[in-house]
Amino acid sequence: MKIGLSTAILWDYEKLDLSDVVFHAADLGFEAVEIHCEDPFFRGWGTDEAEITESEVKDALTTLDMEVSLHAPFHDLNIATLNTGIDGEVLRQLEECIDTARRLGSEIVVVHPGFVSSRKFRRDRPFQRMVENLEKIAETARDVGVKICLENLASKRKAMGVKIRELKEILREVDAENLKITLDVAHANTTEAGPVKFAEELKEDIAHVHVSDNTGEDNHLSIGEGDIDFENVLKELQPFDGIVMVEGWIPTDEDPFLVHDREELERVREKLTG
Repeated sequence: MKIGLSTAILWDYEKLDLSDVVFHAADLGFEAVEIHCEDPFFRGWGTDEAEITESEVKDALTTLDMEVSLHAPFHDLNIATLNTGIDGEVLRQLEECIDTARRLGSEIVVVHPGFVSSRKFRRDRPFQRMVENLEKIAETARDVGVKICLENLASKRKAMGVKIRELKEILREVDAENLKITLDVAHANTTEAGPVKFAEELKEDIAHVHVSDNTGEDNHLSIGEGDIDFENVLKELQPFDGIVMVEGWIPTDEDPFLVHDREELERVREKLTG
């Protein structure tokens, strides 16, 4: 089990330098990073300028010998959209993310399941669109040795992939060996089942983990600021050889919180693995 850091936490709106963020994550003692593939986190994403950002990140990763995962774009995009024009752009960006993963040496691309855009829409139609799109990108990813890891979303009325039952249904409908689950522990804590139950029920399909704390609402706090029992969640997943990725949003002075999170996860890892 490796302990990693989402680059979005260290985002600097003035520097706009992703490679600096990767180096800083290493300085804080993290063993992996998760790259968010969308502007402004990834400068020039979707344009020719992205090649420069990608080259800088690749050089940094090679220098540091860190593991990496990629997070597919999801702000302003919806893999379950019924808008045909937008649907084409969603697929284009997801496929670009998979190709970027291949070039950066990432075996993981995290994908959000999407949402029902309007209460006027029946849920089954966007659900089926999501399944069809997951089938397409899973096939693309399979050809380059990449896993698509579907992230469980926080409990909101329009969101899909929130409950264990629906996540299992998606896996069953898509039926692709390289479609796995990213367990977002904080999102699971917004549901009645809770994160330990998620880990128990989905263990065989969980290939990636996002970690932050909360008290049942859709917040991403530092470990200890909420009520999540991370030791029991990770114990339920053992043996787990993937990356546990620290996520969240800390507005100022992030470093002490991030070091604290890393040390807490190291303590849990030591206790679980001996």
